[in-house]
Amino acid sequence: MIPTVQLQAVASFAARKAGEFVLANLSRRHDANEVARQDVKHKLDVESQQLVAGIIGSAFPEHDFLGEESADAPMRDERGYRWIVDPIDGTVNFFHGFPWWNCSVAVWKDGRPLAGAVFAPELGQMFEATCDGAAYCNGCELRVSQIRNPELALVATGADKSRPGGYSSRYMNRIGELCQRSRLCGAAALDICQVAAGRSEGFFESGLYLWDYAAAALILERAGGRWEVLKAYNEPKYKAAFLATNGALHETLKTGLLPLV
Repeated sequence: MIPTVQLQAVASFAARKAGEFVLANLSRRHDANEVARQDVKHKLDVESQQLVAGIIGSAFPEHDFLGEESADAPMRDERGYRWIVDPIDGTVNFFHGFPWWNCSVAVWKDGRPLAGAVFAPELGQMFEATCDGAAYCNGCELRVSQIRNPELALVATGADKSRPGGYSSRYMNRIGELCQRSRLCGAAALDICQVAAGRSEGFFESGLYLWDYAAAALILERAGGRWEVLKAYNEPKYKAAFLATNGALHETLKTGLLPLV
């Protein structure tokens, strides 16, 4: 078994290097391969993923690699070490110059996260955790909030880009009915890290991919929170309805949102 501190060092280094690379290329914000109503396919996504893959491949050449930009690549060992990467989570935000985006790197084994890092370059924040240690942001330990009253809770959500319009807004409306305020910020990993940091009480998205939450879910868990895949989809692969909370509000939010999934 590889020490988690060693895995974490590579995850954090790779996430930071990817973020620094994208930051150095801010003048290329609009350098996209495709711009659609619901999504942006960015050249920097591909380039930064290649950078991360090179770092991980040099450190652990025998490990599998799953990146958003190469999600159809076959896995050698579904239960072995698997690095899961979203090179730019929040690509639409990045494209428009909104600083709420991040680079996410995690390593899983036997279906569970071992180490992960979420780096928000324009915010200067590095979130990281191992499965046997605490969660941190810029070296400061994270803890979830202790709010138990949903009427005092701030809960973020996300828009399922495959189902635009009213499908996603019904979740935001439901959260608004349950909680003090709902928010839609557009970068799931960073939204989940806000729950870990005690800055919000929950996050839900009906169509989230594994690379969106692979690192952030561990960071939340080690900060005392709770996450759950409420529904896994067979097609497309790696997609799920995902809930993250401070733990105290988990069952309340799950009960309120699950009937809509």
